[in-house]
Amino acid sequence: MFTTALARIRSLLAAGIVTGVIATAGAVTLAAPPATAGGPTLVPLVTFFSPARGDYFTTSQSAWTCKYFRLAGCAPDPLYHSVGIQGHVFNPDNPRPAGTTPLYHWWSPDRADNFLTTDPNWAGNVGDRKTSGHEYTLFRIEGYVPIALPVGGGMAFYSYWNPATEDNAALATWNRVTGYSSPAAGWGLYRRETGYLLPPESSTLRRCQPPMTTPNHTSDPWSAAGNLVNPWLAEHGLEDGDALRVDATGEIRTDFWGNVKPVHGYSWQHAVPGYPAPGEPPYSLIGSVTAGATFVSGRGWYEAGSWFPIVGTRDTGTPSTSPCLLYETAGQVGGRFQVTINDNNLSDNGGAATVTVRQWW
Repeated sequence: MFTTALARIRSLLAAGIVTGVIATAGAVTLAAPPATAGGPTLVPLVTFFSPARGDYFTTSQSAWTCKYFRLAGCAPDPLYHSVGIQGHVFNPDNPRPAGTTPLYHWWSPDRADNFLTTDPNWAGNVGDRKTSGHEYTLFRIEGYVPIALPVGGGMAFYSYWNPATEDNAALATWNRVTGYSSPAAGWGLYRRETGYLLPPESSTLRRCQPPMTTPNHTSDPWSAAGNLVNPWLAEHGLEDGDALRVDATGEIRTDFWGNVKPVHGYSWQHAVPGYPAPGEPPYSLIGSVTAGATFVSGRGWYEAGSWFPIVGTRDTGTPSTSPCLLYETAGQVGGRFQVTINDNNLSDNGGAATVTVRQWW
């Protein structure tokens, strides 16, 4: 994990992100694991993909989510690689909370297809069978999702269908797969699922959000060049469960002819594919981590290397402060937080943003 020589005393349980996974390994079977009441309130919902089967597979099952978090004794699956966290759901091993709907997981061995949905037409009990072109068996309940948007926010999620591969996919966003919000080629929207995926349980995330508590550390202002990817020095390190807020000012020259853009970019426009963060304001300050994943409040999860918005999310004429950013190492050696400008050609840029990072741990 990237840290300075100055050690800090951390509350490693403060984030509460991975409390829902255990270090067990195993393959998918058609028998649901027994319920163990009293577990964590929320569990992560993680997507995997098998190129050989052409199968997207989204689950909260600990025998699979432990592969994403690289827990000890949990071996990777040779057929499936992880795509990323979609969000969190209420633990299916606990009683169903009021105001929620089940997330059903159906499996078709003929199609090698995993199908997640909240559609009441697919309601049932584990072991039930239905036919939709091929036979599907209700494998398990992946969790419960609130029907109404929670006070603390939530992320919509969607079902997609690929007729060529006869495969369903359940995703909050395609940006982890395609780098953009649009589906990959061959995939079409089937339905917006009822309910919302939840943010992770995290004390640092709560402290970062209004009314904010005093951060544990506020960096000195530092310069982020407009023509570079700029790593934050992280004077006190960046560790699992840290929350960040970023403020920036300044202007960036966006070409050799002297055109200048404010650091919040054109917040009334959306960058096209080919920019680091398609769909976000062009020329705005954006961020990413080099390992692990980042939860961006109001947006959802971004895996390492995926660029997310920092400033420019509101057209105020001045930079808006960033959403809360929650860092998750995902079982890897901790990465670094870095910023750049949302421009498809950094080489002709000039100028710099002045950046300040507030950090909670």
